[in-house]
Amino acid sequence: MLLAVNEEGHESGVVTMAALGHLPLLQDTTKADVWTSWDVTYRDVILVDEDNVEVDVFNLTTHDLNDPVSYQALSDHITDLLAP
Repeated sequence: MLLAVNEEGHESGVVTMAALGHLPLLQDTTKADVWTSWDVTYRDVILVDEDNVEVDVFNLTTHDLNDPVSYQALSDHITDLLAP
């Protein structure tokens, strides 16, 4: 599990983000180019299964977590993925 994938050129908040917890933060570079290879869009939550295979993408711009319906939808999806 990753806290975030940070696009190259947007490194200003990396130290602050990394201090938020114990999840790794992936900083994109021209060598890694994860942002492009994973087809990440700004504010995507990429949900993966137990084999780290993408099962869904939930964009936080499209689905504002201040909206109870969006919040519950993401929460339910994460809970379903974590269920044994």
